Amino acid sequence: MLVVLVHLSNVERKDFSSHLTGILAFGNLGVDLFFVISGVVISSVTVGKFSSPRKAWTYLKRRLFRIYPIYWVYSAVFLAGYLYNPLWFNNSTGHRVDILESFLLIPTHSRMVIMQAWTLSYEMYFYLMFFLILLFIPERFAPVFLCLWGGCIVAANMLFTLPRWPVLGLLTGPLILEFLAGCLIFHVHRRTSGHPLVGFVLLPVSLVWLSWIIFFTYHEHGGSQMWIQNSLWARPATYGLFAALFLLGLMELERSAIFRFAKPFESVGDWSYSIYLAHLAIVEIVGRTISHFAVRIPFSILSVVVVSLPLVIIVGYLSFTFIERPLMTALNRHARKAEPLLRHLAPTSPNP
Repeated sequence: MLVVLVHLSNVERKDFSSHLTGILAFGNLGVDLFFVISGVVISSVTVGKFSSPRKAWTYLKRRLFRIYPIYWVYSAVFLAGYLYNPLWFNNSTGHRVDILESFLLIPTHSRMVIMQAWTLSYEMYFYLMFFLILLFIPERFAPVFLCLWGGCIVAANMLFTLPRWPVLGLLTGPLILEFLAGCLIFHVHRRTSGHPLVGFVLLPVSLVWLSWIIFFTYHEHGGSQMWIQNSLWARPATYGLFAALFLLGLMELERSAIFRFAKPFESVGDWSYSIYLAHLAIVEIVGRTISHFAVRIPFSILSVVVVSLPLVIIVGYLSFTFIERPLMTALNRHARKAEPLLRHLAPTSPNP
């Protein structure tokens, strides 16, 4: 939902005269929070599955089923729109897209058919690396390997001038440190007993840090976040650090039974991937429609916000219920039928 707010701020800058929603651009930190959460989730679901080829392949299969089928559905819809009118897409790159790279989530100099899908390239890279870790690294050495991975990324960027190749940029991108921060959070949370005081300390500290980021941005950069977006290290050092502190604080409070997420928020979490894929089109359609009737009227952007936010959630619910979940259910059902055959074909590690 934070990312939805970012694209609402983009609509405001393009089509409306109101400047009240500049703060929405800080919703970019939703991407960083998403990366850190991914590190926590993947670390938690892979406990006890190391050094087992069968479990590693099962993990990878489920990750692929989770990401690609519904993504391809939306990519096909967006591609049809692009073929109908390329001027609707990617003005900053000359209305160009790389279709094959978009569908496979391979980084490219042009933007993807689904503009925000660049984050999924990072997600798939992280998933594939964890698949290799599950195959070849004993569980007790996994934290050491993750530290080495992070150290290699830091060293590569600090010691060398790397060519500006999109795939190389992905492999050595400092944003991967946010995934690794999520892994660290999980292991800290798992290996400690926890105390409510930890959450009560970390949450205010994280919010103070975010407040300083916002203040500094307005005071030194006129409210523009380009100093964060265009810097190699500013994003993980600002938004990434906030996300790690904030998430660990929430986890500690939840473990202490002081904090619980309400069921509606859990439901929005279930729909979040569909929301992520669909929201930009919804925001653009609503923004362009309202701009024809309310352009240059003060506060007109508020009508876009009021209409877009519930509509994005409704579309996310419908997409999850009638497309995403049925696809995953069907794929998992067929995969379970094939498992007996795969057990005979796949190598297994001997029992200790």
